Amino acid sequence: MAGKKSQYVCLLPILAMMSIYSRAYAVAFNTDFLAGDSKNADMSRFYRASALPPGEYPFDVFINEEWKGRLPIYITDEGTFFQHENIAQLGLLSSIVPAANSASERVDVNTLLHGGSMKVNAADMSLRLTIPQAYIRQTLRGYVDPVFWDEGIPALMLGYNANYNYNEAKGGGRNQENAYFQLNSGLNAFGWQFRDSSSYNKSKGVEGSWTNNTRYVERGIAALKSIIRMGDSYSSNDLFDSLRFRGVSMGTDMRMLPDSQQGFSPIVRGVAQSNALVKISQNGQVIYQKNVSPGPFEIADILPTGSGGDLNVEVIEADGRTSSFIVPFSSVPNMLQEGIGKYGLLLGEARTEESRYRPQFAQGSYQYGINNLITGYTGVIYSEDYNAFLLGSGLNLPFGALSFDVTQSQTQIPADKKVRGQSYKVAFSRFFNVTGTNFALAAYRYSTKNYYSFNDAIALHNWQKENADSPNARYMRQKNTFNINLSQSLGEELGSLYLSGTWRDYWNGHGTTKEYQLGYSNHVGAVSYTLLASSMRNDNQREERRYYLTFSVPLSLFERPVFLNSSVTFNRDGYSDTNVGISGTAGEFNQATYSVSGSNRRGGNNSASSSLSYRTAFTTLNGSYSESGDYRQIGAGASGSLVAYRGGLLTSSQLGDTFAIIDAPGAQGATLGGDGTRTTNTAGKALVPYLSPYRKNRIQLDTTHMKEGVELKGNIQEVVPYAGSVTYVRFDTDQRRQFMLPARAVNGRPLPFGTEIFDDAGASVGYVAQGGMLYLKTEQLPSRLHIKTSSDGRQSCVISQPTHDGQINICR
Repeated sequence: MAGKKSQYVCLLPILAMMSIYSRAYAVAFNTDFLAGDSKNADMSRFYRASALPPGEYPFDVFINEEWKGRLPIYITDEGTFFQHENIAQLGLLSSIVPAANSASERVDVNTLLHGGSMKVNAADMSLRLTIPQAYIRQTLRGYVDPVFWDEGIPALMLGYNANYNYNEAKGGGRNQENAYFQLNSGLNAFGWQFRDSSSYNKSKGVEGSWTNNTRYVERGIAALKSIIRMGDSYSSNDLFDSLRFRGVSMGTDMRMLPDSQQGFSPIVRGVAQSNALVKISQNGQVIYQKNVSPGPFEIADILPTGSGGDLNVEVIEADGRTSSFIVPFSSVPNMLQEGIGKYGLLLGEARTEESRYRPQFAQGSYQYGINNLITGYTGVIYSEDYNAFLLGSGLNLPFGALSFDVTQSQTQIPADKKVRGQSYKVAFSRFFNVTGTNFALAAYRYSTKNYYSFNDAIALHNWQKENADSPNARYMRQKNTFNINLSQSLGEELGSLYLSGTWRDYWNGHGTTKEYQLGYSNHVGAVSYTLLASSMRNDNQREERRYYLTFSVPLSLFERPVFLNSSVTFNRDGYSDTNVGISGTAGEFNQATYSVSGSNRRGGNNSASSSLSYRTAFTTLNGSYSESGDYRQIGAGASGSLVAYRGGLLTSSQLGDTFAIIDAPGAQGATLGGDGTRTTNTAGKALVPYLSPYRKNRIQLDTTHMKEGVELKGNIQEVVPYAGSVTYVRFDTDQRRQFMLPARAVNGRPLPFGTEIFDDAGASVGYVAQGGMLYLKTEQLPSRLHIKTSSDGRQSCVISQPTHDGQINICR
């Protein structure tokens, strides 16, 4: 008997492997190797070429490890099949796809492999195909076919940010108290998205008030790579200054395009003499490489770093020969890749804050990448009292990127004549490899005396309504504006310099403003430091210069990283203040962030302050406390998101715009993204608030701390959401209980080993294990168990009212 048990133990893993890992061919098991009545056992379920019984199943399909979507797959005894209408989503060349008489006709997966391989994984419901690259239709990096974009489900959402601040003035001063509450609410239904952004502000002694910032309805249009919006919103600032308006707008949504087409990047063209490897590097770093076939090649999905740095292209032939060439690359705003266009249309009423003048207007803009050298752009604004026309171009030149545009405006001066003016703008960007100098942007604009932007014209008319006697006396309009953003690397050991600044002067004798930051950064070992000089406007609109010296020293506290930060500040009068503090994180998942600091100010007014932020599964809480000889400050706040849908209400500690609702029934405690504060609730649900729209988002559940008794049938899924959508992501779970029941045939002999067990409905609920033990997996113990005792299925027995209290169940 012991020998027979050993045989059973050895055979169990073999049968399991046959069931799970069977490939393209069915197998038959010779039951003569089994002892006793087990020779007559029905082993037919192990003969299938798949671990799944025949039927239709949703599978995540991968081709060469690139996810192609979740598609219906047909499993039969003859093989694995696609439906013909779904093959277009796989990105295969049409020449390798068999012809079909109808869209519903099935296609054997093996006919698509062309020497590749197929792997069906029933555990995570994935189908992985390896197909030679020559049969794959080439797509740009980061791009996902719109057929996979998910508009999501109907849902209500609310993002909130609440803050309270109390300042107590010591020595008889006036105490201050303020409460601020911002709500970003939304409703998604029928592909449309309603959004509202409003805030409430209440200060001590002042009546509280609600302010609406934006309120609109919008939807994405995949076929046009565009978005349409209606309501209160802000216009684009691509070519003209942004302003608040009420109306309708429509324009290109660049997020829908591949990564390389969202900004400017050159298209690299060349010729290979053989099967060659093309390597592209920028500033000494390889940023792209690709195998190409003999003949002309074109590479359009390069993602250069920064705004400049020529591309070095190296072509390595099959025999080792190498050729190389340079492709100039620098970029300024508004430049686009060759062949890419971007448009914007708007019709509405200007509604600038606190302005009683609300003109109706129309606005349009268009940008187009003509080739690697030139991007052209134009725009127009038309209103009853104002119109403007802009024309410009961006150039990718060997010595850098250069753009130039001119805007012609015509403005009706209130109670006066129409005036015409021009505004000229030139911008330059260049990274100099030799010196390590990066002109991220240097821009200059000159506006003639009679030039008005649309915002200027609105402000002028509003001023006239309130000051009819002198409509143009005090209004400030810019004359010259110069911006610069420059960085200079001094080498690995000498650190870097950076400069950013703005200089402006105005018509009508309003003087000049200068704002700049000049800094030097370096490190000594792990200690980093910065020297900074800045000039800015203070609360009294007076220029104020400050000089800073800052240090940051990494330390360790309770085996956690902590930073000691110190800064010394000087102004034109000399020493101003010193601040020393520590900051770090705490908690198993770094859910707490804290800082403690002390300050010394000139004149001896010392102060101490502390802050703490704690992220829970539901919200993020924060608090602060400060005190000095003059004041005491207390602050508190909370932020997070809520989403309501037909399945209930879910919360998140993070603010978000594009969500996923995770539904893994019964899988309480599964962790998302490795963060223990983001776990599924008692129903197995969770909210993910940080999806990237129009891109593949991988959602993975970690089952380490998940409630026992539940099994995930797959813990990874990928979704591609529309911007602003709420995507429903279901993870199938198995919540069936396991039962081990001793059983015998009516003659007292063990039941045939490996025999499948069914309930009254004919569903398989288990099998006969070693020693006649019944292994069952079901939610509830069935009232009757049916067991086939012969391979032809003609002989069977039934166990009525089975028990699992240790008594032997008799199969009659």
